[in-house]
Amino acid sequence: MLLPAFLGLLTLAALPVQVESAACPTGAEVEQALQGLLPPVPATRARDVAHVVRVDRNLRIELVDADGAVLAERSLFHDGTCADRASLVAVVIASWESDVHPEFARTASVPSALDVAKPSAPAPPLPVVQSASYDVAVGAVASLAGAFAPGSALRLGWIPRGSGPGVHVFVEGDGSRTVALGVGQASWRRWMGGAELDWRVDRGASSLDFHGGLALAWLDANGLGFSTNRSAQSFSPGVTVGVRWSWWVLRHFAPFAEVGAIYWLRNQSVYSPSDATERELPHFQAVASIGLVTGKASVGR
Repeated sequence: MLLPAFLGLLTLAALPVQVESAACPTGAEVEQALQGLLPPVPATRARDVAHVVRVDRNLRIELVDADGAVLAERSLFHDGTCADRASLVAVVIASWESDVHPEFARTASVPSALDVAKPSAPAPPLPVVQSASYDVAVGAVASLAGAFAPGSALRLGWIPRGSGPGVHVFVEGDGSRTVALGVGQASWRRWMGGAELDWRVDRGASSLDFHGGLALAWLDANGLGFSTNRSAQSFSPGVTVGVRWSWWVLRHFAPFAEVGAIYWLRNQSVYSPSDATERELPHFQAVASIGLVTGKASVGR
């Protein structure tokens, strides 16, 4: 009578977390390693789920509750056997479960005299892998410099540690603007490129890039409506500042929105020799763009 009842209780109990992993280690290997670290709970209780994904030589662990909310996530580097990796992942998951559900923590056993005489050395901290992120952003631009003009931009970014400091380079072209000049008009536009320092902040599936640096523009101006239309070109350096928000709907794909400003350092103007009319072009240029980003992100799904 007692043996069937005991076996029935075992069938009604399970680990408080389910492990899903298709690679080495498998979910079954990790759950076996968890047997000695977490107490069983009634099988009818909603269990947390741990996703283990192997990326190159790294193990990415994510713990979610029954509603799908992310409780914890971490990336580990380990080169051992599948059994070694299963033990390592089990320790991490058990630690998380004990933090989230204190009732799952096992009661520590009383140390023996030998344990007191020879305390074991603390285990070394688990290494955290921070891989580089890089991306390519292509966007449509609307800029204001005296008048609005459409344009397009290409931006390349590299963040060595996935978040924090990095660098960006960009090229951008504006559509033509016109300004009244004596009896005619002047059409002008800028082609520009630059390099910027970047600081990336991750928030869930979103990332913010705060950037600023130097730019160099090629100004192309042409006369319109004169008896003799002339053209002229010149360079101008500038300083840039901006912020970009990206939402990584997929691990390698994100839409983005960006705002920024450029200040051109040289005085540049258009001039009509026929009536000695001169108009100075704006130093300040405000920029807004939207587009798509692709690459390797430090955040994502």
